[in-house]
Amino acid sequence: MQRKRQFLCVLLLFSFCLPIPQISQATVNQHVNARSAILLDMASGRVLFEQNADYLIAPASITKILTLYLVFEAIKQGHVSLSDKVEVSRRAASAGGSRMGLKAGTRVPMEELIKGMAVVSGNDACVAAAEHISGSVERFVGKMNAKARELGMTRSHFMTPNGLPAEGQVTTARDIARLSIAYMHRFPESLTIHSMQSYAYCRRSHHNANRLLGKCPGVDGLKTGFVCAAGYNISATAKRSNTRILAVVMGARNPWVRCSEAERLIEAGFRETGAPYNDFNVATTATAKGRAASAGGRRGAGGVQRALAKKAGKQNRLAASGQTKLTASKKPALNDKKKINNAAKKSTAKNGKTPSRHASGKNKPAGVVSGKKSAGVKSGAATAKTGRNSRAKSAKYNREEAKTAARKKNNKAVPHAHALKKRANG
Repeated sequence: MQRKRQFLCVLLLFSFCLPIPQISQATVNQHVNARSAILLDMASGRVLFEQNADYLIAPASITKILTLYLVFEAIKQGHVSLSDKVEVSRRAASAGGSRMGLKAGTRVPMEELIKGMAVVSGNDACVAAAEHISGSVERFVGKMNAKARELGMTRSHFMTPNGLPAEGQVTTARDIARLSIAYMHRFPESLTIHSMQSYAYCRRSHHNANRLLGKCPGVDGLKTGFVCAAGYNISATAKRSNTRILAVVMGARNPWVRCSEAERLIEAGFRETGAPYNDFNVATTATAKGRAASAGGRRGAGGVQRALAKKAGKQNRLAASGQTKLTASKKPALNDKKKINNAAKKSTAKNGKTPSRHASGKNKPAGVVSGKKSAGVKSGAATAKTGRNSRAKSAKYNREEAKTAARKKNNKAVPHAHALKKRANG
């Protein structure tokens, strides 16, 4: 008996000396600008980061992951098929929020409804699918809560199949991570739909709200959501080199923060697991600095850039019209010629030889602005009239000069004529 006690004491001491693995311990040093977040390595299930992961929050449209889980499960069990024609009820057609545009009384294939739920986040598609599978929305919601408990979502409760606001409808980032992992493990083919960046139905094109698609390498899902009570949510997954990362961000203040924080977590997860990653912080800082520098350069040299652009545009117009640019040696001669012509025009206008008509704004005198007369400046019509009067006066003056010259000549020829005329007049 004493030997057994000694053996147990030694065993306990040995067990305390062994390192205890803490799988749920966060290994990524981050802070997320959201109410809660969690980051996991899907291959091992290891939690790489968590922040208020058990905080209760409204799920919004991330609820559709659970709805799609039940739809794919019903298809797998043979209860429904992708080719089923689902009749759209008035309740489904009148669903608010984001919609794919279903009309009451129409029949839509189940495959189209799945795309409408996954890509468009159509609330009307969720109601139509729920009624087709379970007969009513209420019975379908009962199945949703049963499946949530089965998946270990202990702190979640659902009231609608589409995530529209309802009292008592809550979840956590940890529960959404459990749901997302179970969904992708059981229905991996669903990612081909979740990775679609847009979807068109009835000639209306809809863009996927998951802006990480096509932006962050490897991202191929999963689902976003928004309600005023919670903010902006996202469950995003990416795969690189056989490593798949899942990031859940709940309660971001806007869609840009939601995506940027999820991307930052994904890159940190790949860095932690040794998979290829992008240095998100360095890249963002460098991009911001580059934008600031280019903006500063534009502000500092705005006038120079505008002048260069104007000059380049003039050269392009000259080249297009077949004209060649004047060389530096020809420019002074052209300027001198212009000066001489301008001086000649001013001289003739001053002497009254020719009327001065200003055909364009370039030839206007310095005092004429916007068609108005300034002090001491005559218009073209007044200048022309003055020129005509000056010519008439000049002709009369010339005639008088000619008569005077003739009289002087006659007086020289007949000296006594003037004296005789003077005596006759007196």
